Amino acid sequence: MAGGSIGFHPLPFRKIIKFDDDNPYNMIKPTSGILFFLVFFCLGQASAQSGEYCIQGRFAEAPYFTANEIVEVKDVTYGAAMRWPSSVVDTLKMDVYMPDPGIDPLAERPFILLIHGGAFYGGQRQDMQFLCQEYARRGYVAATMSYRLGWECDPNSGLLICFFCGPLADKLKVAAYRSVQDTRAALRYMAFHAGDYGIDPDNFFVGGTSAGSVAAIHAAFLDQDQADLFCPDCVTAVGQLDSNVNMIQAPYTIQGVVNNCGAVMNLDIFEAGLPMPMISFHDDGDCVVPSGYGYALGCLNCQDFFLAHGSKEMKAKSEDTGNCFEMNLRLNSLNHCSYPNATIISRSSCFLKSILCGTCESASSNDVNNTASCMELGDPTAVVDQEGGNPGIRIYPNPARGQVWMDLHGFTSDTAVRMEVFNSLGVRVIQQQLLPGGHHDISVHHLMPGLYTVFAVQDNLLVPPQTMIIE
Repeated sequence: MAGGSIGFHPLPFRKIIKFDDDNPYNMIKPTSGILFFLVFFCLGQASAQSGEYCIQGRFAEAPYFTANEIVEVKDVTYGAAMRWPSSVVDTLKMDVYMPDPGIDPLAERPFILLIHGGAFYGGQRQDMQFLCQEYARRGYVAATMSYRLGWECDPNSGLLICFFCGPLADKLKVAAYRSVQDTRAALRYMAFHAGDYGIDPDNFFVGGTSAGSVAAIHAAFLDQDQADLFCPDCVTAVGQLDSNVNMIQAPYTIQGVVNNCGAVMNLDIFEAGLPMPMISFHDDGDCVVPSGYGYALGCLNCQDFFLAHGSKEMKAKSEDTGNCFEMNLRLNSLNHCSYPNATIISRSSCFLKSILCGTCESASSNDVNNTASCMELGDPTAVVDQEGGNPGIRIYPNPARGQVWMDLHGFTSDTAVRMEVFNSLGVRVIQQQLLPGGHHDISVHHLMPGLYTVFAVQDNLLVPPQTMIIE
């Protein structure tokens, strides 16, 4: 199947509102007590919007930054809202992970929001910490959010959830709807504070696991009319999709979705929206969130909860609409969300990078350990050094196996740089002449596992040495 064209992505609802500087949650009050919703559509090719991020080495299957080069900003409050069905007000927080701005040469970076699973009554944002760290190491700004949980179902119900919680099916719908409210509020918050975190509001991505994927997909596609058809009582219970929580006016553009074992309530949302590239991971026989068409939480033939369209259904719909869609399906598996993190990170990073480069193509795989390779995709000269930055070396991936890439940045002269690698005994094992700039491919196949030191010298100027680990 031919890959879909990347472009024409809907911009979320914007509100004509007035900023209240005294509001501790960055809430915004309407100018006359009425909220006006405007829908804008961002027309144009993603490659035109995003080509500046099509950079060799970054946003790829292997880390560009080391773990100690990632900055973590914890407990960021993005809003507050009534939990429902109780009257308790939840203060909603997120954790943000990003490359150290003092090291990263990019002033703006793509942003990805990851949402945890738990059937809308369990889980915590920290469940997505590892994935956030790994996306940040590849060059993204990543965040994981808390959202309002609970719909009066006992979280310990397990396989008896149908018996204990089936009569609460309508409340599950409200909980799902409520998660979309919170997700969109978090996205608006990050767009409003884009300058604080060095992110580009025109290049947002969303993703999640299980219920978190349900929230992410609907945050990207759903409009109020469709939401009202799914849950007629939701507005009465918790308000409009883009109200409550916070009312920040901040436009952003979602460029793609990472779906790990999620689903949609109605495939018509793909018709109402414009193409939205998606990568999916799903177990073929999943009965918690069906990979095809079936009941959510439908294990043991439970038919009390809402019908959902899983990854196979979304793939078929994408084939009809020409939307770029990558399907990773684990055949003969009855598990739920069983794909390993290594596969999810590798394949999704390269899928998102293909969107940034305007080269997205639809694909399918049934290999649960199928990794991707996109390190060389992009412009080898696209990295812009920080203003006033000192000469230095960047080595990635690090630790490495077989080969490494080296960037030589911040050099003011065009003369060659002498690069030397020494083992732990002080023996020189590599010496090469490299031109300043990015993305030199260095073979380390002949090196034994261990710790190495890398030096770079230009015109008798020795830059700070770097440590390289060979696994």
